[in-house]
Amino acid sequence: MSDVGSARRAKDELKAKISGEPWCVGIGVEREDGVGFIVRVSVRSGGADAARAAIPDRIGGVLIKVIENDP
Repeated sequence: MSDVGSARRAKDELKAKISGEPWCVGIGVEREDGVGFIVRVSVRSGGADAARAAIPDRIGGVLIKVIENDP
């Protein structure tokens, strides 16, 4: 299970990498039962494929979850 400090560091690393992308809406840290803290990346509708290509599944053991916003 990942701790909040590791998740925040992963968020900051990911934010520096993708925050300027047109499909990126927001990046945050949240707690998920059974997993610990994760990084949630919200992307614009239709941008999930591009986001998944640019975003790793994990950063330093922290799970990265891509969520596509509704149109």
